[in-house]
Amino acid sequence: MRSAKFLLLLPLTILISCTSQNSKIVVAEFGGNKIYMDEFEKAYAKNSGGFEKAKSDSISSLKQFLDLYVNYKMKLRDASVRGLKSDEDMKKEYLDYKTNIGKTLFLENKLYGPNLHQLYEKRKTEYRVSHIFLLPDSTHSQQQVIELGNQLIKRIQNGEDFATLAKQYSNDPYTNKLGGDVYFVTAGQINIPAIEDAIYSTEPGNIYPQLVSSGYGYHILKVTVRQQRKPSIEAEHILIPFSDSTGVDTAKALNKIRDIEKQIKEGKNFGEMAAKYSYDKASALKYGNLGYFQRGQMVKEFDEAAFNLKVGEVSPIVKTKFGFHLIRLNAISPLKSYEEEKSDLKEIYDRTRYKYDFDKLIQNLKTEFSFVQNTATYNKILAYSDTLKIGPAYLESNLKNQAGNDEIFKINNKSYTCDSLFNHIIKAGSYLNMTINGKILQDAIDQYVSDILLREKALIYDKENHEFAKLLDDYESGMYLFKILEDEVWSKISIDSAKTYSFWQETKGNYRWKDRVEFKEIYNQKDSLINNCYSLAISGSPYDSLIAKYNQRMGYENKMGYNGLTAVDFNELAKLANSLKNIGDISKPFRFEDGWSIVKLVKREPARIKTFEEAKAESASILQEKESKRLEDEYMNKLKNIYHPKIYYDELRQAFKQPD
Repeated sequence: MRSAKFLLLLPLTILISCTSQNSKIVVAEFGGNKIYMDEFEKAYAKNSGGFEKAKSDSISSLKQFLDLYVNYKMKLRDASVRGLKSDEDMKKEYLDYKTNIGKTLFLENKLYGPNLHQLYEKRKTEYRVSHIFLLPDSTHSQQQVIELGNQLIKRIQNGEDFATLAKQYSNDPYTNKLGGDVYFVTAGQINIPAIEDAIYSTEPGNIYPQLVSSGYGYHILKVTVRQQRKPSIEAEHILIPFSDSTGVDTAKALNKIRDIEKQIKEGKNFGEMAAKYSYDKASALKYGNLGYFQRGQMVKEFDEAAFNLKVGEVSPIVKTKFGFHLIRLNAISPLKSYEEEKSDLKEIYDRTRYKYDFDKLIQNLKTEFSFVQNTATYNKILAYSDTLKIGPAYLESNLKNQAGNDEIFKINNKSYTCDSLFNHIIKAGSYLNMTINGKILQDAIDQYVSDILLREKALIYDKENHEFAKLLDDYESGMYLFKILEDEVWSKISIDSAKTYSFWQETKGNYRWKDRVEFKEIYNQKDSLINNCYSLAISGSPYDSLIAKYNQRMGYENKMGYNGLTAVDFNELAKLANSLKNIGDISKPFRFEDGWSIVKLVKREPARIKTFEEAKAESASILQEKESKRLEDEYMNKLKNIYHPKIYYDELRQAFKQPD
């Protein structure tokens, strides 16, 4: 028994031993600060593509990275010594980043991420739904409608027929005659989240046990079918309308479609029959093919028949308002992956559920951060607002004088005043020039509160989200390094024309033009036109006039085909121009890109050293880079003299290896 227990604990012991050992191995130290193996491994793996890849990297790669990492750590130590963490500008920049990125990441993790995945999963299923819609009106108050709805739910649960009650009571004129049948729906098609949630929580054959409010009225919901959704299908059809040139004759049309059906059952090709007999001429030209379509794009009878078919199966005769149809299912599109659907899912989510889910999230934050709204101040604002329109006029208003310093709400025991609310409204610009009423005031408060709550959450989100915490650490380090390099390197670089000229004089052999040619091109997509152009050119027609008439090269309309001096090996045009013997020679037409070209040689220039003006920008850039490297080396040498770093390269042989 003791042996078994030992074997069970062995893997954990090895893991702890490995972790413990790596945390004790020192790979470098500077000024009393030590860098341990586990820290080095994490940093290296992050920058090299992960731990598995790092295991196969060479010792020389590890050494090179360790040198850079020690320099990096010394810079961070210098930033701390300089007091950059206490610098007010640094603190503000860090706080702004933390707030903005924290809000974005929090909403992605708590709102978009989970809800888009949930929407994707829900859209794999479709429901056939019926409803009874009850609407308050002049004869029925809201309370009476609610009481009626609850009574109907009990009657249905006691066995009364849903369809019969829908025909009798439903206020939906489109579905009540159909027993309340709404047809098939899937997630994202209903703009009322409460209705969608009720449908997805109800088993087929059952009603949702409570009235559901849509904001327009109240609904009793029944699920009749639940099945796997087909994203879209490809089908072909044959249409025989009720009428032809002789008039309306339903019996004649039915006999004709029956005859076509019989021939297809006997082996005739469906597509050929569609091309021959279908009155839907647009699809008949494509052998009856309608392409891909989604649920609900066709009339209900056609849709229901088509989506019930198996691939290759032909439907019975289907009657719609257009006539009689035969339908053949060609294909069912597969479900796309989440990543393929993500953009469309976000658009659907923003349109249908975002506000509903966002409001729930904010409600949770109100609880977390102890939000309390001051009703007295709310009422006072309404009482003093009169006809005041939101905008700068508030600053001189009676409302500001009477309620400006009054608390409108409290978050985390911090008070927010009427003044702060109106300053926020004016800055946001959402309600400018609108007269204050109860709804506008509450909406403005909700918007302001949401902004504050998300900011408060962002400021502590690194405590509960490791990804965000690491992101903040990286940004903070980068911020300090940028400031140090700005102070020690970039601000000290002074490059003027005199220094650039002197540097060019020392290094001008590095700035050279290759052999170059100057030419004019005429480009046209039609070989017949370019051949005609060539004939005219060699017959003496002015080349510039031919350019104006025949050239189709975009961007060269005002350049008369001129390409400027170009390296002879730059492209096929330059190579061809260089192959011409004499200045003024014109090439024969040749295939280039998506058309045809001819070129005229204008000038040749042999390879040479660039003049100072020609090389000035390039030379200045190289000089600046050189100065930057020199100043950074000086700075690093200063740090090395302060911290005297020691690097233990031999220890790197144990990196990314399990102990023996």
